[in-house]
Amino acid sequence: MRTFTTADGCKLDYHLAGSSSSERTLVLLHGWSQSRAMFDRVIPMLARHYRVVSYDQRGHGESGHPSHGARIARLARDLDELLTHLYIERADFAGHSMGASVLWSYLDLFGSAKVSSLIIIDQPSACTILPWLDPAEAAKVGAIVDFPGAEAFCKGFTGPDAASARRNFLVSMLTRQISGEDLEWLYQENLKLDGGFGTRLLLDHLMQDWRDVLPRIDVPTLVIAGEVSHVNPASQKWSAEQVPGALLHTFTAKEGGAHFPFFERPEPFTVALRSFLDALPTPSARAGAVS
Repeated sequence: MRTFTTADGCKLDYHLAGSSSSERTLVLLHGWSQSRAMFDRVIPMLARHYRVVSYDQRGHGESGHPSHGARIARLARDLDELLTHLYIERADFAGHSMGASVLWSYLDLFGSAKVSSLIIIDQPSACTILPWLDPAEAAKVGAIVDFPGAEAFCKGFTGPDAASARRNFLVSMLTRQISGEDLEWLYQENLKLDGGFGTRLLLDHLMQDWRDVLPRIDVPTLVIAGEVSHVNPASQKWSAEQVPGALLHTFTAKEGGAHFPFFERPEPFTVALRSFLDALPTPSARAGAVS
């Protein structure tokens, strides 16, 4: 177990795998109510070829559980501080679900100087039907809840049936083939996130609109969708079309193509990531920004 303490006093648990002399460093960011351990099935395969960094975002897993910082922007700052701590000058980044939002926020705040490439795993650029989104546009980008729906959704995680709400939400993101043992393990990882902190972070996540960031991304990008995910795969196709030169990869149901392809079917997920990363030039330090 390795830890790093952020400028505002939150301990982050992180894990390093692979050789420090590898040409590529891959940083993995998990989603809301998840943990870095959910990547453990793909990390050994990826670490044969890259240096791999995974970590528990604040409030999640084995990291600190502060009462402050329940915002996507703070999580992006945490990432920036972790990169500095690890002397990482250039890396590839893969963000799953809310982890993708953290990466979009990171690019928006800090630019792309440290970013070799971006991998977005099953995350809409807007989750909520915001006032400036008409219904047709909302459907296109993947926004699926209105304001009352977002409020009810968040309240469900702090109400008397919170445990059931969290389990049901988790089940909705998995294929029907998931084993009972795997489901229970995922659920226990989910419960490591405090309901109060988690709900505040979730609402902040739901209210973001990252559509204006997508066209300004200036690094190679892969967008990953799931054929049977609760996130409409058409929204991932739309996101890929907004990022200059981005590629789209959609996992089928047999390939674990719900919301957790890296957990349910790590082999095809690893193949897809390697196919993308190995086709890129060797990373080198550069000046860059989302402009």
